[in-house]
Amino acid sequence: MMKKSLIALAVLAASGAAMAQSSVNLYGRLDASLAQTKTEVTGKADLKQTGINSNNLNTTFWGLKGTEDLGGGLKANFKLESGFAIDTGVGNTGLFERNAIVGLSGAFGAVDLGRNYTAYDALRGATNNMYDSNLATTGDVWNTGIKDYANRTSNSVIYNSPSFGGFSGAVAYAFGENKTATQKATGIASLHVKYANGPVLVGYAHQEEKVQATAASFTSTFSSTTGLTTVAPVAATAEDKIKYDLFGASYDFGVAKLVGSYNQAKNNTTKDKEFQVGVSVPFGAAALAAGYSRSKSDGLSDDNKGTGFSMVGTYNLSKRTTAYAGFESAKIESKNASVTTKTTNVATGIRHTF
Repeated sequence: MMKKSLIALAVLAASGAAMAQSSVNLYGRLDASLAQTKTEVTGKADLKQTGINSNNLNTTFWGLKGTEDLGGGLKANFKLESGFAIDTGVGNTGLFERNAIVGLSGAFGAVDLGRNYTAYDALRGATNNMYDSNLATTGDVWNTGIKDYANRTSNSVIYNSPSFGGFSGAVAYAFGENKTATQKATGIASLHVKYANGPVLVGYAHQEEKVQATAASFTSTFSSTTGLTTVAPVAATAEDKIKYDLFGASYDFGVAKLVGSYNQAKNNTTKDKEFQVGVSVPFGAAALAAGYSRSKSDGLSDDNKGTGFSMVGTYNLSKRTTAYAGFESAKIESKNASVTTKTTNVATGIRHTF
């Protein structure tokens, strides 16, 4: 009997040690708000809508992540993350479209394989105004000429270095995996280098996105009013490459934190010059932030300008629950088309993390 008890204790001890070396966590973030949005477009009737919206301050998602201690300072890691709209409960396209990675980490840094955020995105988020929240207008304003960057990439590998006296970096590559007999794959390469020590952060990031050529085609539009179908030609496009170069910085004075960045995006025909600045001020459990963004696009077919401003106030009800109220406004001007689009959003809501 004593022998059986000793064996049982040994099995339990081994099992406990194994569990201590590995972990799996369920985590997530929920964001819902009462909001009113308004869109004004030159020559069209204004569109206003009021209701319960998701993702106004931050994107709603849930995920699973875990690590296993492999010994000698080496760890295996995984992360699976899925977004959804909390006002409807409907999930985004793809089960784990936000993040799906497995990799190794240690004294050398970390290597992750799967669907990753780009290395460029890491610095852009760290130096973006409004806490890099969805109330920041950067994503809209910096999308006026050349399309804004891809923040996540499938079929990718990323390496994040450890910090050496505040200096660190990352490099990533996404294999397009869409090569054909006549066209090259549309891979995406990115990197960043930064210095972060105490109150200061400064860095540079670069991203390149290949764009496949397209053949000339036709598009058809059916009018239910006239019963006629209109056919219009679509011009062929040449193979292209979009390059993004970002310089960003932040400084925390304690009583306030300043952030800002300058970005340049260019392809075969267009060059965009963009910048954004922001400030956040804490007041105990409360905080106030404001941000401004601007862009100018010079291209062969159009000359666009964009400006945006936003403010948000937050109050921490607990370590995991935050009440907020925010406002954002963005204006996009297309000079050649003589069209101005203005959007505004006013929201008050609650964010909870778990």
